[in-house]
Amino acid sequence: MAAKIIPLSLCLILFANCFGAAPETVIDPDAALDAERTYIVEYWDVELPRALDPQSKYRPGVEKALEEFCAANPGIDVRLRWLQWTEAGEELARVLRDGNPPDIFADWQGIARSDHLLQIPASTWLDKEHLTAAGKNMSTHEGKIWSWPLMFWPLGLLVMESRCGLSMEELEAVIRSPWDWPQFAQWLESKGLQLLANDWESEFAAQALVASTGRSWGQWGGQELHQVFTGLKLVVDGGLVHKGRDTQILQGEDVIGGTTPALMFWLKENYPEEQVLLLPLPAAGSAAYLPISGVNLLQFRQLRYKGDDHARAAAMVAEFLAQEQGSQLAGLLMAASPWRDSPQESPEVPAWYSLLLREAKERGVPSRRTDKAGVIKEQEARRHAAILLAQFWAGEISPEELARGFEEFQ
Repeated sequence: MAAKIIPLSLCLILFANCFGAAPETVIDPDAALDAERTYIVEYWDVELPRALDPQSKYRPGVEKALEEFCAANPGIDVRLRWLQWTEAGEELARVLRDGNPPDIFADWQGIARSDHLLQIPASTWLDKEHLTAAGKNMSTHEGKIWSWPLMFWPLGLLVMESRCGLSMEELEAVIRSPWDWPQFAQWLESKGLQLLANDWESEFAAQALVASTGRSWGQWGGQELHQVFTGLKLVVDGGLVHKGRDTQILQGEDVIGGTTPALMFWLKENYPEEQVLLLPLPAAGSAAYLPISGVNLLQFRQLRYKGDDHARAAAMVAEFLAQEQGSQLAGLLMAASPWRDSPQESPEVPAWYSLLLREAKERGVPSRRTDKAGVIKEQEARRHAAILLAQFWAGEISPEELARGFEEFQ
């Protein structure tokens, strides 16, 4: 009988591991590296599309940083694999399913985020005081830091400088102390501009709510929803909303909301004669936050655990890469570093944008959830919300009805 029970138990354990149900490994954060051993750390990164890296500076920058690390730590051999942007999601899903993920993965597309069973929390080693407020917001879930924040971009409103009508002093004032919705509507009207709101997957509404509440999707209260949606109604009632394509910004008539960093980079690269400004979203209350889109490095558990010393070696690689990329590459990609000791932005970055990046370091909040379970719930809620938002922008439902709808499916 015992001979039958043991194989059955092993099968159950393996079955549980394959589906991510293995218990967390308790790691000794002070485990010493063996000077006689070479630790092989597998690191996967992603080839960035030209929209994000038009000058192709990311890959050589990462490879240079790894050379520096390996030269300073000869006992750690980092094996780097580059994935194509289009294959990263499928390849990561496959190796996670097989129980053999890389030690470190650069989560550029937000496809993994925090998974309590598949990741080793970065807080095992990382002192959160090394991070800016935005860095903590990017990587923290339920009080624990789960990843190594790499870099991030503020999100907001895109407009051509030639139509903006704001002096640099006024622009800096808006960045430091953002406007409210009545001020924003008045500005649109005075400049003959209209808002082009990208609410595919409820992106614009979500960013607007983050800007007013400082909390990501699914964590908004009734009064907060009413305040923001009443602000949006001011823009709708003023006839200041326009349906069209993102490229209409080139005609100088639209302010685009609900964008991604890639659109700003694309405009900057293809229309260098026209400066594109990124303005903060209006706030509904006294506090104002900056929605951000960020990238984290994830440290994965292995089905066959390699030991506390190996986990520490991989963590050393992750922290070095996160800090060095924040220092050396973030500015080249018009991003901000989430690490406190990183230098100021690149001198090539305009002064107003440097100010926006500095403000985002302390007021930045991710526009999307950072944990896997939250992401799944959020995606479903965004689909429901998109239907209501389409009715709202068409003037078919009131702010109160929109707020009630959001409360129901949060």
